[in-house]
Amino acid sequence: MSSLLEIICMAEAAGELEEPAQKHRRYWVHPIHSSREHDIQFQMFYNNLKKYPEKFFDYYRMSISLLEELLEKVRPNLKKETTHLRNPISPEERLTVTLR
Repeated sequence: MSSLLEIICMAEAAGELEEPAQKHRRYWVHPIHSSREHDIQFQMFYNNLKKYPEKFFDYYRMSISLLEELLEKVRPNLKKETTHLRNPISPEERLTVTLR
């Protein structure tokens, strides 16, 4: 057992054991996602879908009133704080991602 420890210590002293390179993050928010705040595609889609109850049901597998009731129950858990670094994803969008 001690011989294995000695071998490891000698290899480390000789510089043969390297520490794994740390992953370098380049972005706080990747450029692909940085335009999310400016794009209102989800809100437009969601509002348009609410105009057509049949399509809404096909998409969410529940009625508009049932989804809104569910959203009101889980909204406190889904709502995130807006910071000076970024705007959070809306509770509607977070629930949609979860359901889809």
